[in-house]
Amino acid sequence: MPELRFHIEHDKLPKGLSSPLKFSKLQQALLEAGIKIEFQARYTSNVRHGFVVDFWPPNPNVPYERLYIVMGAVASENAYTARMKMINQTLPELVAWIRGILSLPENSPVRRSAQLFARELLDE
Repeated sequence: MPELRFHIEHDKLPKGLSSPLKFSKLQQALLEAGIKIEFQARYTSNVRHGFVVDFWPPNPNVPYERLYIVMGAVASENAYTARMKMINQTLPELVAWIRGILSLPENSPVRRSAQLFARELLDE
């Protein structure tokens, strides 16, 4: 399994919008869980996007497993609420989801196909 490698992209957020979670918290959660997988994270200004993680298995062009993470923005007045949800609920669920995939045999049909994890940033 490769070391944890990452690439981060940020949209410039308009005034009044915030990212619900700093990249360092996401990275810390994965490192503390012992998850060593490449990931790319994109923070977008789209307030309807939520938090979406794609697990991509190896393919002929990329010979290793990786995650593609996209996190939307929230209104600044909702940033604290969204952050607490991410830290207390979404990140533990994400870690369990990734561990579940990586615990499967490498030839498992689940591990050899793309998987999706999606959560809302705020409870409606």
